[in-house]
Amino acid sequence: MNFKKIFSIIIGFGTIGLLSSVFAKIQGIFFPASMQLFDRATWTSYDIIQLIIKLGCVYLSCIAGGIVISLCGGEKREQYITGTSLILIVTWLWISTIHPSWFWVSLLVGILPFVLTGSKIKSIVADTMKHKDR
Repeated sequence: MNFKKIFSIIIGFGTIGLLSSVFAKIQGIFFPASMQLFDRATWTSYDIIQLIIKLGCVYLSCIAGGIVISLCGGEKREQYITGTSLILIVTWLWISTIHPSWFWVSLLVGILPFVLTGSKIKSIVADTMKHKDR
């Protein structure tokens, strides 16, 4: 692997991590109780809505990460490496916290498809821009 591809993995991974953290912080500002969701053994319907919002934010972060990986020269292999690394980290988080299984399973199942979706979005936008310039 050359430097450009390694760089795309690092930047894509960092993008996903940074955006996930920023979204979690913003959610914590607007909904302070969302910061303690994983310390609870039972959840109310309000808590479930907060978990769904967290899930959506991570998915958006994965899409952005897929776009960044593609912009930095990464291809399918780099996207799979980044997605698999995130899956391993999320699995560790799942094991180390109180968990609603549906949330963690949904998160694990969605990481790789949303990273790949980000790459597809980048390709579609790039193709559209090429056709506009002609």
